[in-house]
Amino acid sequence: MIARTVAEALAAVTGRSVTECSAADRVPEAGLGVDGLTQLEVVETLQDRVIITVPDEVTARMRTVRDLQDAVGVPVVAATVDTSTGKDSS
Repeated sequence: MIARTVAEALAAVTGRSVTECSAADRVPEAGLGVDGLTQLEVVETLQDRVIITVPDEVTARMRTVRDLQDAVGVPVVAATVDTSTGKDSS
């Protein structure tokens, strides 16, 4: 699910196909023409779609599509755990 969501956000922002944006080891800057501002736009798109916050320091360390998936995937997993009980709330 996260991989597809990230690929769709990359595709929406870059105008590329979802297939092109799906390769986890792809470096968006080199292969998709994603610069720093575009990367921020992708992160903002994901934050809106998934209702999470990705810290700026995490965004700054992203180099591959997999890094982006990990940055989005960890907060999503954390959001499904009820912090008062430690149990899965989904």
